[in-house]
Formats: sequence, C-alpha cells, structure tokens
Amino acid sequence: MPRKAMIMTSGLTRGSVPAIIPPWPTQALGLWTNAYRYVALVLAVARERRELAALDDRMLKDIGMSRSLVEREVVRRVLDVPEHRLGGF
Repeated sequence: MPRKAMIMTSGLTRGSVPAIIPPWPTQALGLWTNAYRYVALVLAVARERRELAALDDRMLKDIGMSRSLVEREVVRRVLDVPEHRLGGF
C-alpha cells in the first residue's frame, strides 16, 4: 500500500503554508545511490578499456589477450558494460 505524504502542522500560524514531507525519502535515496553506483561502474569500465588499449603486444601476451580481442573490447559502446560486472544491478 503506498504511503501518503505527511503534512507537518505543528507551529502553523494563520496564513502560513504547511511543510509537506514526501513519503519516499528512503526510496529516492536508494535510486540516487544506485544511479551513482552505475555511473561509477560505467566510468571505471571505460577507464579499464582505455588502459587495456594502451598496453603493448608483449604485455597483452603476458595476460593472455590478443590485439584483436582488445580492439573488439575497446570499440564497445560506453554503456555496454559486461554482464558479469552488473551483478548488483
């Protein structure tokens, strides 16, 4: 059942406007927190892709990756985050 907004009436004088407290402050905080976490994740993945592209072939060989695999990863869209990284969303 949705909660209704509470109207604060204490301290009202004639002609003053009551303060309305929305029923969703905790839900809104959760949405903003999730949005912040998602943006932070997208930026981290973009940074990792740039760093991966900067590695030379010897370094890529050390971590078991080929240049073609790196090029495929680097050209992905910014919001194209790998599924396994989206675990908390």
